[in-house]
Amino acid sequence: DFDGAGSITILGVTTMPGDDVTHPIPDNTGYITEGQFYLRGGRIEPFGSLSRLKQQVNDKTRSDHRTIMDRMIQLFAEYRSTLEKRSMGFQMSNWDRKLLEYGKRFEHEMMDLSVNIPLEEALNRGWKILADIFAPAESGIKESLIKEYWPKTSVSS
Repeated sequence: DFDGAGSITILGVTTMPGDDVTHPIPDNTGYITEGQFYLRGGRIEPFGSLSRLKQQVNDKTRSDHRTIMDRMIQLFAEYRSTLEKRSMGFQMSNWDRKLLEYGKRFEHEMMDLSVNIPLEEALNRGWKILADIFAPAESGIKESLIKEYWPKTSVSS
């Protein structure tokens, strides 16, 4: 999507029977040079995926790109911790319930492999998910970006 950005030369695949990451079966004959997507259960797994180039791209897109991306992944990590707490029988706080709602929406609307949207739409969708669940002060995002990008018709404003 960026002029002169290069091309994908190899699409390597490694299968993990039964999701057992200790016994990968390489189906690739090349190398992962720019990064990798870790797929699990029909979704992109953000904690196993990596990219060498994302830091260069963030500054060439929109002013909120890096912040919204980082914050959504941080909240998703908190969601995962909340799932663990719930599975161990901990009582869920209001914040925990918000994280559970957030995590489900993030998985369905952002991580699912059927989601195929342009970057700008993904950023806007990220803001909408945050605004539907959290108050601006709960988002952990600096005020200048909230003023510019927070949806005006949000549920939690």
